[in-house]
Amino acid sequence: MKAISYWKKVLSLLQENQKVFLAMVVDHTIHSPGTTGAKLLVTEKNEIIGTIGGGIMEYELVNRVQEILSKNNFIPEIHTLNHKKTGLGEQSGMICAGKQTNLYYVCEPNKDRESVDEIVQVLLKNQAGILSISLEGLSLQNQKLEPSDFQFKFIKNGHIWHYQEQLKNFNRIAIIGGGHCSLALSRVMKNLGYDITVFETRKNISTLDQNKFADSIQIIDDYKIAASQIISPEKTEVVILTTDVASDVRGLLGVLDKPFPFIGVMGSENKISEIKNRLKAEGISDQQLSRITAPVGLPMASNTPEEIAISIAAQLLQLREESFN
Repeated sequence: MKAISYWKKVLSLLQENQKVFLAMVVDHTIHSPGTTGAKLLVTEKNEIIGTIGGGIMEYELVNRVQEILSKNNFIPEIHTLNHKKTGLGEQSGMICAGKQTNLYYVCEPNKDRESVDEIVQVLLKNQAGILSISLEGLSLQNQKLEPSDFQFKFIKNGHIWHYQEQLKNFNRIAIIGGGHCSLALSRVMKNLGYDITVFETRKNISTLDQNKFADSIQIIDDYKIAASQIISPEKTEVVILTTDVASDVRGLLGVLDKPFPFIGVMGSENKISEIKNRLKAEGISDQQLSRITAPVGLPMASNTPEEIAISIAAQLLQLREESFN
């Protein structure tokens, strides 16, 4: 669930003068079903949105929520659970391995509505901002996003703790090309919570009209300039899915000298070879060429746009998991 949907729901409930129970995963280890940044909310009418990992852990928490909401002055909690049958610490009842730390907070109309409204406005404008939650409450700090900034930070010292989250989404993808594979990839990445920008040189093609998943669709004169239009390049993965070799080369010429963490190109071995030969003729070095992942996507029998999109998404998720480890 994307952050904007989550916080807009919280705000709407506060505007209806309802309290809202929030649960967030603020830390996790490998194999934990709940990952850092995952969120759940429960309303006074027991409506449940989002998840922090599911299973018996979440079931027992939801059963406790109405009691929490019925009381005044709930003190925010931190709860660390181990997903193992044995070992130190409190067991969650799940045995999938790993552990996670959850934060529990009750948003109240009079106390939190203004801060939540500020959060929603920051997200709507795609700006940077730090959400902070501690024993003292919830707040927002406006802050310019720097390349080295964190997405999540959790500090605990004895009974004192502090959670911070950069609201600007670090899961970002730029798709150069707006055809059928771009449409399918936009759909998949939207469901994975990515911010998506699509670049295309052609106007009025049907796949752009059908693409309701991208956050931004930009029509440009030359694929080479797409890179200069991408916000936060150091946090954006690039996948090039244009219609021909010449267009792929133009897109690559723009991105290869910028700090994108991933640059992928779709195509057969012959096509990739031709692309690299043309890039060398343009003065691109072997070191720069080594940054290209081609053909993009996990190896599989992927022929339809949907299958290609899934193979690309799987590769990006695999790389994200490797970077976490």
